[in-house]
Amino acid sequence: MSRSSTTNATILIIAPKYATDRVHKYYKNILPIGLGYISSVLKDAGYEVEFLNAWLHDGPVEDIIKETLSKQEYSFVLTGGLSVHYPTVKNCVDSVRKYASFARVILGGGIISSQPDLMFRVLQPDYIIIGEGELTILELLEHLNNDRDLSEVNGIGYRDPEGKLVLTGPREPIRDIDSLPWPDFEALGLDTILDSTLPSDLYYYDLFDSPRPYPLIASRSCPYRCTFCFHPIGNKYRQRSIANIIDELTFAINRYKINIVEFYDELFSYDKKRVHDLCTQLKQLFESVPWKVKWTCQMRVDTIDDELLETMKDAGCYLLSLGLESYSPTVLKSMRKHITPQQIDNALRTTHRHNMTIQGNFIFGDVAETTKTAYETLNYWKQNSDLFGGGISLGFIQPYPGTALYEHALKSGIIKDEIDFIENHLLEPINMSDTMTEREFEQLRLDIAVARLSHARCQRPLPGRERHNGTWAVHVRCPYCDVVSVYRHYAPPAGWQSYHDICCRHCRMRFQLVSLAGKLRNVLFRMALRITPKSYWCLRSVKKIMDNVTGYVRRLWAERTMTWGKGSGPSTD
Repeated sequence: MSRSSTTNATILIIAPKYATDRVHKYYKNILPIGLGYISSVLKDAGYEVEFLNAWLHDGPVEDIIKETLSKQEYSFVLTGGLSVHYPTVKNCVDSVRKYASFARVILGGGIISSQPDLMFRVLQPDYIIIGEGELTILELLEHLNNDRDLSEVNGIGYRDPEGKLVLTGPREPIRDIDSLPWPDFEALGLDTILDSTLPSDLYYYDLFDSPRPYPLIASRSCPYRCTFCFHPIGNKYRQRSIANIIDELTFAINRYKINIVEFYDELFSYDKKRVHDLCTQLKQLFESVPWKVKWTCQMRVDTIDDELLETMKDAGCYLLSLGLESYSPTVLKSMRKHITPQQIDNALRTTHRHNMTIQGNFIFGDVAETTKTAYETLNYWKQNSDLFGGGISLGFIQPYPGTALYEHALKSGIIKDEIDFIENHLLEPINMSDTMTEREFEQLRLDIAVARLSHARCQRPLPGRERHNGTWAVHVRCPYCDVVSVYRHYAPPAGWQSYHDICCRHCRMRFQLVSLAGKLRNVLFRMALRITPKSYWCLRSVKKIMDNVTGYVRRLWAERTMTWGKGSGPSTD
């Protein structure tokens, strides 16, 4: 097929791996819904589309792409992701250029929408799509098929005859998102993914012995403009009709035997009446299914009250991911969160009363952060951990491209080389504060690390496990309510550093399930911290020693495992 031929074009969509095979196997369950929508609209328009979900294949992504491209010639290759996925998106583009130089590359997603000029220059695609891609990709391909002027297509970028980037005008958001087809999860390999999903893959999957989660987007974007958040499809908030949502779920639940629905909405509870109406419809749907179906969602803390949570729980909701960020009113105002510490506290206490699992994050290091504001948040977390267990993590704010925080970091000189930052430092803790010294920031890092260790609730599996087909029936006593739950088809943690986050099936509190070696490591780490001076530099030294010991134990573990031969291995303790 010649490079200029686009009539009857064959299209390959690549969903790249966003982590290595050794890191968090559950990433395979986080489906790229955006690419699923693109596949659906292309197929509805009559294009021949193939989908490569790299998570379903072992080995390096380059080898996977090489094998796929060796079987068929494609006119176009589509892929994308977020800014944090830059290395793997670049790897995909480079691999396509290497093994199918005639194929034209189209990139989209947050990585493009946040920095179109920079990403076009460093990734060297043929075309880029900015913002929502469903209508844009169809119009782009139609213009290419008919050799029409690409400047007529809003929301794209392309190279002019002189090799310079041309960005067209912005595309209006899709108003009627009910008009879009549902994501093409068949092509993404959802059957294969669900059949291999274990309750130990992700802490909130352990609700069922055989979890079958389904991701769903019931609305798009968010009208709020938090300084640390970037909305690739703009700030125009739009909702699907409840009837459209129920239709998709009715199909999905019966087709895939779904028992967990994950609402991925950035803003689920913007309209409380709509949430109540949706819960009524969900409850009716779930009651018609001959197995239990539960669901999760993300919520703002200023929308939570007892009546709403009672309705949601009655309809099957069992986990809330809450937007917290800080317990300091000064920092919350700087972040443009439009919430108060009192609303955070009320949301946590209300959710706890209803025995629902809490997920959230406190992130430190904002522009307005001071030593005083940082310890307001940290002290609240320490004093109230019995409300949320291990459900609220402690981390640091990140200046993601496209955000107000990123622009501040550029102007203030915190980020000097954008490509180096995205490639090597995007996920590193950064002191964005206008007032905290580096010494104060490093001390805060120490205190957060110590707090994580000292407040973690760790449990080992109880004796009496039964092994079956490589997994276990694991008995675990909850450190909060003292009730023993049995998790079947579970792969318990093994080795020196390994642990799993797990939730009690009775009280829904979250804690850590650790191996014997892992628990010993935590004990030794705590003992070492008690006898060393309280400074970040001592923490680094202790951590280095522990990492060296860990590496030695790992090597011994590997040698011991190899001596037992294929098909056998050490105890999970």
